[in-house]
Amino acid sequence: MVIYMLGHLVLSCLIFFIGANRINKQERFCNFIISLFFPIGGYILVLLLYISRKRRTKDIDNKVDIEDALILFTERFDRQKDTNIVPIEETLVINDKKVKRQQLIEVLKKESSKYIDMLKVALRDEDVETSHYAAAAIVEIKGKLDLKLQAFSVEYEKNKLDIGLLKEYADVLQEYLSSDLMDKFARKKYIFTYIELLEKLLSHDRENADYYDRLINALYETGKIDEMGKYCKTYLENCRDENSYLLNLKYYYLKKDKKAFDVIFNNLLKSPIKLSNRGINIIRFWLDGA
Repeated sequence: MVIYMLGHLVLSCLIFFIGANRINKQERFCNFIISLFFPIGGYILVLLLYISRKRRTKDIDNKVDIEDALILFTERFDRQKDTNIVPIEETLVINDKKVKRQQLIEVLKKESSKYIDMLKVALRDEDVETSHYAAAAIVEIKGKLDLKLQAFSVEYEKNKLDIGLLKEYADVLQEYLSSDLMDKFARKKYIFTYIELLEKLLSHDRENADYYDRLINALYETGKIDEMGKYCKTYLENCRDENSYLLNLKYYYLKKDKKAFDVIFNNLLKSPIKLSNRGINIIRFWLDGA
């Protein structure tokens, strides 16, 4: 009996270390408790849970492979980069709780939503205080964005022709939409306001590549593919840069218009435009496919 109990304890302890590179400590501790208090049946349950988790991960990977062609054309809503994000994300991997907490306090002092992705990771941190700081930062950022949005909404209703106001309002909406903090009902409402603002801005500045990019991606999100195509063509006519070609390729890919796709693709190959790594990767992808 004693030998059986010792063997059971050793097996339960071993189960704690199964999937250590994939599963966090809380989940592995739960697996340990299940196997400890439910002999034999607990082992089977933990094994089934582990297999189920691996299958879900594989399904996600397969889905990513299937959508690779479209993802090639896709970037984040906010295309701006920030070099400070990388060091902060790296600190979350460090086990030093003091360092993680200090970094999150620094984020709380900033007023930018570009740290949202990092904060969402910090929410799941094993250290309770770190996750608390992350939650506080997210709530504060969302509160500031809500106040900005309300103020610009009121001003916009008073004057819809002030170009300076339109630019600021569009920038606030872009920041909020790219943060993914809006609920789906608010997002559905404000994405159309965002489109309206960008269309007005483009009517005053037909050669602004940034406005075209933001508007086309917003139209894509709302499913207005024909409208998206109209602006893709205008973008190419007025700017003729790398992104204008890539967005046209995306449009014709969505429309399944191979003939038009090939024309744009060949024109891009012949153009003197210096391509970015992203553009080169897309061309390689389609050349390999051909």
